[in-house]
Amino acid sequence: MSRPVVSRRAFLGTMGAAGMGALIPSLEAEAQTVGAKKRLIMLTSGNGTVPSQWKPSGSATSLTLSTCLAPLEAHKQDLIAINGLGWQYGDGPGVDHMRIAMMWNGTPMLTGNDFSNSTNDRPCGWGGGISVDQTIANKLAETVKTPFKSLEFGVYLPRHHIYTRVNYAAANQPIPPVDDPYAMFDRVFKNLAPMAGPGGIDKLRASRKSVMDAVKGNLAAVQARVSAGDRQKIEAHLESVRSIEKRLDNTTPVSCAAPMLPATKLDARANANFPVISRLQIDLLVAALLCDVTRVTSLLWAGAANEVRFTWLNQTSGAHTISHDNGANGQAQRVAAHVWFSGEVAYLLGKLKAIPDGTGTLLDNSLVVWGNELADGAAHSQQPIPVLIAGKAGGVLKTGRFIDYGKKKHNGLLVSMAQLMGMPEITKFGSLDDGTGPLPGLV
Repeated sequence: MSRPVVSRRAFLGTMGAAGMGALIPSLEAEAQTVGAKKRLIMLTSGNGTVPSQWKPSGSATSLTLSTCLAPLEAHKQDLIAINGLGWQYGDGPGVDHMRIAMMWNGTPMLTGNDFSNSTNDRPCGWGGGISVDQTIANKLAETVKTPFKSLEFGVYLPRHHIYTRVNYAAANQPIPPVDDPYAMFDRVFKNLAPMAGPGGIDKLRASRKSVMDAVKGNLAAVQARVSAGDRQKIEAHLESVRSIEKRLDNTTPVSCAAPMLPATKLDARANANFPVISRLQIDLLVAALLCDVTRVTSLLWAGAANEVRFTWLNQTSGAHTISHDNGANGQAQRVAAHVWFSGEVAYLLGKLKAIPDGTGTLLDNSLVVWGNELADGAAHSQQPIPVLIAGKAGGVLKTGRFIDYGKKKHNGLLVSMAQLMGMPEITKFGSLDDGTGPLPGLV
């Protein structure tokens, strides 16, 4: 007698749980990603830099950091420095600093009168499209369930203005970053039950094992009732489950714990507190990723055209004012400010690199991208904007390199970001995209 072939509907019915049908097709992917979840960290600083002091040197196999990037020397082998990207955008709505709204969506601002400069030159509305971080967050949310689809951190963003918004849910829908670490702490960690101590780890492992046992039992139960081809598929799934079990048993989880904030509440809008607020926000961002409350994060320092005074660097004028001083003193102060930002990025990378994650570190499994809305702050030039990538995106990126694209639209960077985060179907991003796809040679 021939063995009856069980239909897919009947097969799923024998699994005993409505969710099992969705679980089975993902087992092979899960086996590859346990302990290696990809994270996105998007960083933005404003007012441009001094291009001659920012541009590093090197090749497809080497990287020599510049003066502006010197604090990142310890992380040089984790970096890809990119030169040659820019807006290539004419005299549409909005003046130069307002194009910070285009940094992560590759689309011009909307026509409108919401924002203008002091001379009412080329007024505009909000950003004209969804930003890449939100596109990635929406896609991940289809399969990855975290308490927050994304988290937007900020440092010193006192105005609800196009200058202080880089994340967009859609055209005309800016997402305000949270620039108060105490507010972010309450939002993310106040009700978080951390997994800490041997008891918590044992309970987590026991829970995982019970799920694995159920999956294995259900798969084995139907093996004898399906065709030879389907049996091979089931055996492959069982092997995936065994692989997951092995990885879970051999993994020592890192305890999830929220960072401590100063007991005396700091004023997040006080200029003097800018450095300490920056470090607190970075600590919270890293903790959010470690605790897996989100896979997509961003951090915006002060925004475009900001007048933060870098008093801790002995600067007394505002950053935007200094950015228009192209004399020797102005350039030296702009370089010093960029060096300081590089130090903050180095602090972030150091924390990520210190956290084991799967077979590597949290940095290995992250995609960190740092950009700025201007190239030369004094000239308001928009090509080449400074772009730095860090992390290996789960082992996909080869780092320790310098890539010069000559003169190319930055939309390719956005396409590359989406593809590196698991969205190969995205080949264009933003209305200014010329359709040339991701950045060549990046992956």
